[in-house]
Amino acid sequence: MTDLKNLLDEAAGPEPLVSDADVSADLGRARQAARRRRFTGAGLTAVAATVTLAALATPLLLSPNSGQEAATPPGQPSVSAPGASEPVRALTAGQVLLVAAAAAERAEPTSGQYFRVRVAWTRDLAVNQGKDPYKIRETMVTETWTGRAGGTAYRGTRSLGAKPATAADKAAWRRHGSPTSWNLGKTDTVVPKDQIIRSTPTRGELLELPEEADRYHALGAAGVPLSEVLALPTTPEALRARLLKDKAARAAAADNTSYLASMAAGLLQETPAPPKVRAAALRLLAGLPGAKVEQNVTDALGRKGTAVQFSFPSAWLTIRLIIDPVSGKFLSSEHGGGKSRETVGLESGWTNNKPTPPPTALR
Repeated sequence: MTDLKNLLDEAAGPEPLVSDADVSADLGRARQAARRRRFTGAGLTAVAATVTLAALATPLLLSPNSGQEAATPPGQPSVSAPGASEPVRALTAGQVLLVAAAAAERAEPTSGQYFRVRVAWTRDLAVNQGKDPYKIRETMVTETWTGRAGGTAYRGTRSLGAKPATAADKAAWRRHGSPTSWNLGKTDTVVPKDQIIRSTPTRGELLELPEEADRYHALGAAGVPLSEVLALPTTPEALRARLLKDKAARAAAADNTSYLASMAAGLLQETPAPPKVRAAALRLLAGLPGAKVEQNVTDALGRKGTAVQFSFPSAWLTIRLIIDPVSGKFLSSEHGGGKSRETVGLESGWTNNKPTPPPTALR
């Protein structure tokens, strides 16, 4: 408890917002939630249903230098990383999220003219449907600029180019002369046109959408206003109840665990939720079963962190959050909705910058 408390104190700053009682309460809530669920009616597959909160006990070894992480065998004392002034600290997946929650709780609220969210996503496309077919994987960047009530909003898009999806596809691509563009046929638009996919970035587009001002779709298909985002509950129990309230209308067939994981991750990446709401979302995630941890990973921008992943095979869904394990900073999120598409949250926050098309490279 002491190591976790120290990390939480560091995340909270000089006037800690987290006490020993807070830590115990966080971990106690997670254990109680796991006992209450007992996976009855959850709709998970047999494999997923066998995963309990014990999955959150996967040990991590955290040092002041996030790039110096290693596993400590059970029962072994913590050791000092090379060049580190403090011993490394073993934490669980749930505790990594609690450290992030403490950091989120002390984050300073910001404001601006637009709330900007930049997301990269990939899609696999089949080309050459005749003999020797292969697939290409295109990377797209979408950026939304949501203005305040009475303002306007924008959505920008850009293709960063495509390349063969796998090694086998690359071999087939070479057999076809290594083309740098592909015509996938006519679009289904009112005025059909050739759908050309290129290997290099395309010209970015920026579309004004006044009706999308003050609408945040991570919390509802129709979108909710900023006032509703700011009024979200600040405890994991109340936030859970609030998110499940809309489940019947949005995803009645989904199991509660996958729905809550998806909604909480979307709230963190795609809404200007206040610090205490973000902390509640992270604590909610910490109490969900089935988390797996991977140390010393890099996100799409090359930043190092610890990944906490939730997998839901029955829903063809994976959610992977990458967090700096020392500061608790939320780096990026990945959503996999099947084998052919993946999204990565790159940036979100208030800005006074003028809306522009997405950049020609990931950042």
